[in-house]
Amino acid sequence: MSRNVKGGFLTLSGVVGIVGMIIAAMQNPATAWVTPPGRMIVSILENGLLIPTVLFLVLFIYGLYIILTEKND
Repeated sequence: MSRNVKGGFLTLSGVVGIVGMIIAAMQNPATAWVTPPGRMIVSILENGLLIPTVLFLVLFIYGLYIILTEKND
């Protein structure tokens, strides 16, 4: 049960953080971008939000890992 709570908390905080970074990047969108990375990723890079976005993505993935590797006793 404890691992489920930890994994759920990490996943939820990762989702909230990623959504916050997307909202922050879209407040000041990029005017010129290249098609392969896309407008949102270029906006994140131009606004200096890369490190927080990667941190929240790591929290999200680690939380999912904890939830999905839960051992049933």
